[in-house]
Amino acid sequence: MSEAPTPNDIIKHSDMSFYQAMVIAICVLTYAADGLDVVTLSYAAPLIIGEWGISPAAFGLVSSATPVGIAIGSIFISPLADRIGRRTLTLWLLGCLSTFLFATTLCNSLILLLVLRLVTGMALGALVVCLNVTVTEYSNAKRSNFFVGILHTGYSAGGMLCGALAAVLIEPYGWRSIFLAAAILNVISFLLNLVLLSESPSYLLSRRGPDALARINAVLARMGKPLLERLPAAPEEQSGKRKGSWAIIPRGLWAGTALLCIGGFVFTISGGFMAGWRPQMLAFGGLDMTWNGVAGVTTYGAGIIAHLIVGGLARRVGEGRIAVIFLLGMAASFIFLGAVPTGSTAGLVAASTLSGFFNVGSYTALILVTLNYYDVGARNAGLGIMMGFSRVGGIIGPLLGGIVIGADFGRFWVMFLFGAMMVIPAATAIFARMKAPARTPELAHG
Repeated sequence: MSEAPTPNDIIKHSDMSFYQAMVIAICVLTYAADGLDVVTLSYAAPLIIGEWGISPAAFGLVSSATPVGIAIGSIFISPLADRIGRRTLTLWLLGCLSTFLFATTLCNSLILLLVLRLVTGMALGALVVCLNVTVTEYSNAKRSNFFVGILHTGYSAGGMLCGALAAVLIEPYGWRSIFLAAAILNVISFLLNLVLLSESPSYLLSRRGPDALARINAVLARMGKPLLERLPAAPEEQSGKRKGSWAIIPRGLWAGTALLCIGGFVFTISGGFMAGWRPQMLAFGGLDMTWNGVAGVTTYGAGIIAHLIVGGLARRVGEGRIAVIFLLGMAASFIFLGAVPTGSTAGLVAASTLSGFFNVGSYTALILVTLNYYDVGARNAGLGIMMGFSRVGGIIGPLLGGIVIGADFGRFWVMFLFGAMMVIPAATAIFARMKAPARTPELAHG
């Protein structure tokens, strides 16, 4: 008797169906709502600080709560998807996000706002993992990487949408309106996922419940794929002790791994600062909330373009070279944002747009540098470790921003500080590439 194909075999080696494309589109829309959720607080910050009479340093603690929650959710909540299912956890997380965002519209306490942003971040961190896994498990092998890239443009699209909503809503209706809009968008995402998203066939096979075959075939039928006559044989359990992440990174790659972690950490300090304080820096430059919202649209729109440009050019230019180009461009754009004269609307919007372009492009380039530093046996562990250090930088960035702004450094010197930091990840990208083993084929591109 021939071995039965797995659902993964069928999906990976066949053309994409309309249903698969629809699932991916829903994931992108959900990720766009997530991108909006992350940056809502940055648009509300100037009004909350003024209305509640709190210091920038104190508000920096609230800004840092979201990335702390994202790190917690990524590590501790997302694994639940392997027990209860991707669809089930996605729906729970979207329901929680909607509730937390509605609650934020009623918030009148700094401590309560901090708690709400923490739990919102926890839901966001876990949901992002679920979306990546869902897109991967619903994509064929030929287009899987492309669709994962498209998924991540949803974050920039969400930030862009948040800027547009801020421009329209905040001045006439107050800062609570932006959280209400985010809550409504998450309710829409919840309903779309509830009605249209099926559980991943790969997950159903891994759990092997009594109705697994019927449920898998129901999903395959929605995809227009051949049905299974029987479940494939369960894989034999691997013997031996499972090693931790560091154990599967060869000793020869440790130095480069450390460099990449330092680069990701420092980069995300500046990126996290900009995510949390960009509207406030523009407000310091004299930009009203309407133009601040316009700047948000152009800034996140430029980020979408940066995703595509870096992804398209990285192999030709070299991952290391394009990372250095974008990191130094990020430094220059930050300093430019600080140097634009107060009251120069066009200059501030242009500087913000450039900063978004180089910021997002730098992030994409650093991910590519890290992926191509490792061979397949250590790639997941290496990228996971680098991104873990980056999360810490994203926590520190908004907090450090609140401290230096509260110390009255001035707009130029604040932006100069966070821009000049980019020399460090640029240097680490160069040295990590120099230390890369010659046997790694992906590194031949620079």
